[in-house]
Amino acid sequence: MIKDKTGTQLNQAYTSVDDFNTIKYVLPLLRDEKTRNRLIEEHRACPVGRAPHKGQPMVEHSKDLIRVLDKLRRQPMAGKLLTVCKKPHEDYRIGIASGVRGQPVEILEESFSSEEACEHAIFLKRIVALLEKYAE
Repeated sequence: MIKDKTGTQLNQAYTSVDDFNTIKYVLPLLRDEKTRNRLIEEHRACPVGRAPHKGQPMVEHSKDLIRVLDKLRRQPMAGKLLTVCKKPHEDYRIGIASGVRGQPVEILEESFSSEEACEHAIFLKRIVALLEKYAE
């Protein structure tokens, strides 16, 4: 006898709260073209933030960008985009995680000359996917 999974087993409470937070707090930032472009430029300038180094101040992301990044990072591992370093300081690629431990990552062909450029390309792809998922 096969029983249907319960709401707890399907993680419905988390999913419902995450959807609510996405609709209320994240999508308004991304659907507004001016705000979305500001966040994209902020991310392009500094995709991963920076700790203080050699007298340079720490670089932190704005609260709006942090909110968007937190949402984008909470995706399930299956199909998640990630940075793959093929050759340090020269060749970075976008990988797609299988979501299964021990299974290889699918590596896309497009190459980036820096980790930051690759991270930004992933950011842009995640924004497009999120907006498509919550299309009105």
